[in-house]
Amino acid sequence: MDLQVGERKLLCIADDSPECRAAVYFGARRAANTHAILTILRVIEPLDPGLWSAMGEAMRDRMRNEAFDDLQGLAEVAQQATGITPELVVKEGILDQAIRAYIDTTPSVKTLLLAAASGRGGPGPLVAAAMRGGFGFGLRAVAIMIVPAGLSDADLSELAS
Repeated sequence: MDLQVGERKLLCIADDSPECRAAVYFGARRAANTHAILTILRVIEPLDPGLWSAMGEAMRDRMRNEAFDDLQGLAEVAQQATGITPELVVKEGILDQAIRAYIDTTPSVKTLLLAAASGRGGPGPLVAAAMRGGFGFGLRAVAIMIVPAGLSDADLSELAS
């Protein structure tokens, strides 16, 4: 997808949490309402960062393919909500570093969209870091939107207007 001057991206971080679907739905509605491009980023990271160099290319390809398959399911959520086709991106590395690098190398990203979890574990590490202000999401400033857990699609649509 080629960007034209003035186009903006809304970056949604994909993970395996149930809240992720709500964030993608909200992101699709928000992107449609603001004429932005919804980008869904999935970061794959091994349990041990040192494994990247030791991991065979076939295993890395398998992990990338599985991540892309997960993103396809989320793309369907966006398409059903608004008819838009999101941009799907898979990156390898440590989550916070990969997010920073993507934001820093993609100037069209103007908003970072995070899903907040509900429960005893707290809102999730990225949301907690964003709320503390101790975690920078890149060298340049971007708006951060946090989608709370437990909202219906109707509530999410209303918030996205």
